[in-house]
Amino acid sequence: MNRCFHDSLETQLPTPIHKWHLPGLPKDTEVWIKRDDLSGMQLSGNKVRKLEFLLADAKEKEADCIITIGGIQSNHCRATAVAARYLGLDSYLILRTSKALVEQDPGLTGNLLVERMVGAHIDLVSKEEYAKIGSVTLGNLLREKLLSEGRKPYVIPVGGSNSLGTWGYIEAIREIEEQIQMEFHDAGFSDIVAKGLGYAISTSEEMKFVKEIAEATGVILDPVYSGKAAYRMLKDMERNPDKWVGRKVLFIHTGGLLGLLDKADQIMPLVQRWRKMDIDQTVPRKDGTGKMF
Repeated sequence: MNRCFHDSLETQLPTPIHKWHLPGLPKDTEVWIKRDDLSGMQLSGNKVRKLEFLLADAKEKEADCIITIGGIQSNHCRATAVAARYLGLDSYLILRTSKALVEQDPGLTGNLLVERMVGAHIDLVSKEEYAKIGSVTLGNLLREKLLSEGRKPYVIPVGGSNSLGTWGYIEAIREIEEQIQMEFHDAGFSDIVAKGLGYAISTSEEMKFVKEIAEATGVILDPVYSGKAAYRMLKDMERNPDKWVGRKVLFIHTGGLLGLLDKADQIMPLVQRWRKMDIDQTVPRKDGTGKMF
């Protein structure tokens, strides 16, 4: 990857690796965490790794706008919209939503807020229509429409998942290998854990786990991938501790923090630690004492 292009996306690579002080680990088990959630402010997450290659190709082909597709809270679509704007390109996002909401303003929750702040054009499609038509056809339909309007669109598939985007993960593995050599003196890891199962659907138990890990370690996991992967990893450690004894695990946090904003209703019962401050009437009071900054 051309370093100048890398810098133009303002990515913070390599992302750091540090020890993760998780509670209840089996004997002599270590878990370290690679913080791809710290790859950049609006771009945070592993999605930017694919986008470096895909958007370089778009610029080389002189595209003036980007089309991509995902769920209504897609981290990939948010990262694409921001990265495209960094490079002076417009973005067109085809977002799946429920049939009941497809004709309504999608709002400003989570990733949608960032996408709309950077000027992304949003086309909503129901999950039912998406299932019948498919992402490739939907992308091509919008591409043909934009071509007819004189634009030069470049289509990025769902999740940026194609052969070109895969180079982002090849680079990520190279980055990890270099960090192991430099920071761990080739000690290496016995396991690498990255993703969980069950896209976007979070159980109450998983959300409780995400909250508990945040409070215990200061690391906030997302509800779509990293939270599920960590939940299942620790559950397996709990059920099969002998299997994990003495192992050194690298967990890759793939980002997606903004997805938590869409789970506010599930999180609210878990974060009730607030109160009105109790100030005795004997405490002196005088107007103008407290400065409002």
